[in-house]
Amino acid sequence: MIIFRIFIFLLSCLFLIAGLTTVFSPDVNNIFLPIEVNDQATSILLRPFGGFVAAIGYLSMRFLYSSSKVQVGTIVLYIILVMILAKLLSFFYDGYTNFSFATFIIAIIFALSLFFVQKSRKNQISDQNFLN
Repeated sequence: MIIFRIFIFLLSCLFLIAGLTTVFSPDVNNIFLPIEVNDQATSILLRPFGGFVAAIGYLSMRFLYSSSKVQVGTIVLYIILVMILAKLLSFFYDGYTNFSFATFIIAIIFALSLFFVQKSRKNQISDQNFLN
């Protein structure tokens, strides 16, 4: 069992480093990308993907060291929030297109929806426990 935990830990670290390097570096071309990015559209696409990779690294690290049960909605919300952060940095570093702005707005609405549904579900669970 320990070998699997070590494997998850090492890959989580690699995902975090690769994702954060892609998100926060001014140029998306780095050692972790197997392609050379020369145009704005590809840059705009790859930076949020780096956010996704970083979020997966964080969540798998959290999975190793946490005993609490995290709901699926919370996991998806974490991933979307890191991708939104990456999209904001993409606007700063790479500029924006109409498509990138539209996907950013959709991601914001999706994140807010996840947040409010998650809050409502927690309130329902709290109310049910209180009544019992």
